[in-house]
Amino acid sequence: MLENEFKKVYQGYGRKLYNFILWMAKSRAAADDILQNVFTSLWKCKEAPTDETELQRWLFTIARNACMDFFRKANRFSRFRTQYSQETDSFYEDSDAHYIWKELSILPDTERGIIYLHIKCGYSYKEIGGMLSITENSVRVKAFRALKKLKESLVRKEL
Repeated sequence: MLENEFKKVYQGYGRKLYNFILWMAKSRAAADDILQNVFTSLWKCKEAPTDETELQRWLFTIARNACMDFFRKANRFSRFRTQYSQETDSFYEDSDAHYIWKELSILPDTERGIIYLHIKCGYSYKEIGGMLSITENSVRVKAFRALKKLKESLVRKEL
């Protein structure tokens, strides 16, 4: 990949990928490392997709896999998943949203990622399915179940 193309991809997707990774990792330090790994993979890739849709799908798949690899290798996955970090406070816009997004952190990674990509990033279920390499229908079902779990949890806590 040429340097100009790389810069263009980084400028176009860097922030979106970083926010997605931060949502998954819940640590700015981990998100920085993982994002660097994603773009290192892109730089080294001899045949990165040139189509915009395929490139987006490829980048988010690499990011998701890099998150899983990072925590698997570091053996810290369960600690980060259950720990609520003050680092993520900038993620929330108001106190109600704060509690809702905090509740979402208890969901499985795939469901949490789907909700983030759909609500925060505005991607369609079809686009998310492509990014995560699952069918659009599967994305819809997982989103429905995740939102149902969230609603039940918030009702129990009277939020």
